[in-house]
Amino acid sequence: MHRIHLFSKNIPEIDLYFRKSSYGPEIKLVRNFVDYYADEFLSKNKRNSLAIFIEPRITSGFPDIVFACYNPNIFQKWNKYREELNTSDLKLFLFIHEKINTSGKAIIETLKLPEKQVICSLEKLLDAGVIMRNHQQWKAAKLSDIYGIKRLISVEAKINNMKKVAEQSFINTWFASQSYALSSTKNTSSDMLAEFKRYGVGLYHKDKTFKKILEARKFSLPSSYISLQFNEWIGKALY
Repeated sequence: MHRIHLFSKNIPEIDLYFRKSSYGPEIKLVRNFVDYYADEFLSKNKRNSLAIFIEPRITSGFPDIVFACYNPNIFQKWNKYREELNTSDLKLFLFIHEKINTSGKAIIETLKLPEKQVICSLEKLLDAGVIMRNHQQWKAAKLSDIYGIKRLISVEAKINNMKKVAEQSFINTWFASQSYALSSTKNTSSDMLAEFKRYGVGLYHKDKTFKKILEARKFSLPSSYISLQFNEWIGKALY
């Protein structure tokens, strides 16, 4: 189990917080699914590790579960300057990553940010080794060298109310590579399954055991700064 890391308690020093859930049928469903998923992961993955976040606080709320499958070798390059990166820095990094090459002036004019803030973030990102400068242009480091997460899977659990869990799961597609709903409802209508497909959301069902009913659409990573944030939480907490 050394390749499985569970996060469910606040770690204020890295700005990682969780919702405290009262015990009930839904949290029981969540815990059982976590055990199931961890066992499946260990049997099918021999090199990667798995970080499990139960109801972490992110901008859009508290997803029930987020599974982050990652390559631990990437985090062996972790340096102390990564500890200083905050949300604003990650947003700026994502902008630079998407633009490929951009100047400081273009960053300020496009993002409408104060010059002092941009300069400070650029210095932090440069010290952390996640960006580089060449001929007055800023460029992101090779993603495969600094971003260890291979899959970022969110799961929303509901005993029933399939429409609500589909909507909640759809919200999570803004940061996850795949988003799933989890339910113990015995039968899902064809209309509801069509709704899941339209959202790009997958579905797990719990009866005697867990079964994947519908595969979720796959999205590339990082799709948002929250995709980056999970990577930084893993690095700060474990390395």
